Amino acid sequence: MPMQFDEFVRELNGAVRTLGPVESYDDGSATSVSWKAGVRSAAVTLVPPLNVSVALESPGNPDVTTWYPVDPALVPVVSSRIAAFLSES
Repeated sequence: MPMQFDEFVRELNGAVRTLGPVESYDDGSATSVSWKAGVRSAAVTLVPPLNVSVALESPGNPDVTTWYPVDPALVPVVSSRIAAFLSES
């Protein structure tokens, strides 16, 4: 059975928090989560059936959005990308 969105973001959140600074984490939506550090933010949103959109935002820079499949093998890739982006804040 494929990994579900809630599992993916739970593992992703744990990895992001161990890799870099996170000032806030919002998991108030069943289909989207976000992290913030300084003026930078990263959001992961479910794109049915089992993909995610990863949006990286910071003032003065163009927003970057990338899609990934919900796959346990991609947790290290996506978490590293988010943590590196947030640590530049």
